[in-house]
Amino acid sequence: MPNKNETALMTYTWSQPLRGALAEVERVFVNAQTSSAKQRYLPYMRKQPCGTCGGSGYDQVARSVRLGGLTYPDLLAVEVREVRDWAKRVADGLDARQREVGEPLLQDLDRRLGILDRLGLAHLQLSRSAATLSAGELQRTRLAAQLSTELSGIVFVLDEPGTGLHPADKAHLLDIALELRQAGNTVLLVEHDPELIARADWVIDMGPGAGRLGGEVMVSGPPADAAAHPQSLTGRYLAGEGPRLRRTRRPAGDDSGWVELHGLRAHNVTADLMRFPAGRLTCLTGVSGSGKSSLLGALAAGVEAALNGAVTDTVREVTGLGGFGWVAVADQEPLGRTPRSNPATYSKAFDIIRRLFAETDAARGRGVNASWFSFNTADGGRCETCTGYGRQLVDMHFLPDVWVVCDACEGRRYKPEALQIRYQGLAIDQVLELTVAEAVERFSEPRQLAEILGALNQVGLGYLQLGQSATQLSGGEAQRLKLASAIQRGAASRKAGLVVLDEPVSGLHPSDVQCVVNALDVLLDSGSTVVVAEHDIAVAASADWVIDLGPGAGPDGGTVVAEGTPDTVATANTPTAGFFRRYAAGLPLLEVRENARC
Repeated sequence: MPNKNETALMTYTWSQPLRGALAEVERVFVNAQTSSAKQRYLPYMRKQPCGTCGGSGYDQVARSVRLGGLTYPDLLAVEVREVRDWAKRVADGLDARQREVGEPLLQDLDRRLGILDRLGLAHLQLSRSAATLSAGELQRTRLAAQLSTELSGIVFVLDEPGTGLHPADKAHLLDIALELRQAGNTVLLVEHDPELIARADWVIDMGPGAGRLGGEVMVSGPPADAAAHPQSLTGRYLAGEGPRLRRTRRPAGDDSGWVELHGLRAHNVTADLMRFPAGRLTCLTGVSGSGKSSLLGALAAGVEAALNGAVTDTVREVTGLGGFGWVAVADQEPLGRTPRSNPATYSKAFDIIRRLFAETDAARGRGVNASWFSFNTADGGRCETCTGYGRQLVDMHFLPDVWVVCDACEGRRYKPEALQIRYQGLAIDQVLELTVAEAVERFSEPRQLAEILGALNQVGLGYLQLGQSATQLSGGEAQRLKLASAIQRGAASRKAGLVVLDEPVSGLHPSDVQCVVNALDVLLDSGSTVVVAEHDIAVAASADWVIDLGPGAGPDGGTVVAEGTPDTVATANTPTAGFFRRYAAGLPLLEVRENARC
């Protein structure tokens, strides 16, 4: 109704500060949930070093004091190998009084840096941000921190320390583990590499399967006992009887087309032109730190930007994208940080499951819809005591907080009235308790649900429960869930896609590697292009195209030292080529060492 007093004046007071353009871009960037969303705002953001400290983060005093010709910020900016040289120069220049104080410190520093060097990390700067490290480099940095102690009588538990290591670096890892043992320590390795397992003194083999089919101690004894066990999958590989990876290569040539990166500048990787065959499986190889992850990230970011009509700092131009429509990055980052996130919700299978329950007569009689079964809907069917978590976080004050099973729903996540609604004889919490393999057998319809479950099963996740908390999943399991999502996207999309994966078979038992490689072929069948960075020689040798980076790590890497089919790369004079030849000849990849048995 119009205001009759047209001559009235109104005063409106706004007490909130006006958010500027810079603050708004920063806000939306921080809140962006996907890499593609973040990519949208990157052109408006630049990181610049502080004008006062030059980006060092230290005040005038810390930047002024010098030792051995370097300030502390200078020392943090050089590589590990250069720090070792600096420490030797400082030690040689100490007088008798200084030596008494400084020599023990320098010796301890050299020992710690020596472990980094032996683990293939001599190319890193001490100030290098953890966010810029590859998964393998980060794993080995943490490992070096654990192994730097000179104590004895310590129990070291190392979870897959071989992850992210080039075969050339695994010998150094084995040497360090043996030295720890000889110093009077106990070393427990959780490992899948048969060649590392074969060097152990004692093997505890769990099985016979995964998930509900596992948990049984198959073997507890020397490696020879595991090799002789008739039901041990690990034993088959220790005995040299495990099946070799099988894959039919697809020829890469002008007929397939090429995705080309022009003017590439990403960390230590520089190239005027980098080519990847379209519709083929390309594997990036090279020693640890040679630039594989940097190239992989530049490829994904460059193609994503080109498809969106944007540009990146790392790639000047991308060509050869005719027919491409999307990019998927299957990394090992966690899917979610709350117990509500699970394989069913991530894969969107739960959306279909909720609709199936909403279409039952019982649900219609109650007048509820699919969102009523969601964990995120308040005043719906979820348990409000735990808000659908199934567990509650208990504040332990001076101890770490712990999750406990919800007393109200006993971990079932739903109210009693929701659990009374059944589909195919199952309550919704019982569906979430099904493994992927069990769900595949039970739900052949609707087709979309069957395809999602089939993709999860294809990538070797048949043992996972649909409702298993994402916080309980390993990095490899999270990556395979993303791979399954990419398979679904490739099947549903009319355009080809680019799928990049960093070490997709790391953390996998040799018997599971075949499943992942088969899943990559499913992506290729849909017209997608797949590029992986991988240390597994069997996977690299099965690729359609190989780009070998090197010749070393850090500033000594980043150059294409060999390129072509695996057979072509095997003829080159590079560390990876040597392992290609050993694999083709059926020889062990890890150098055999004599070590005492207990």
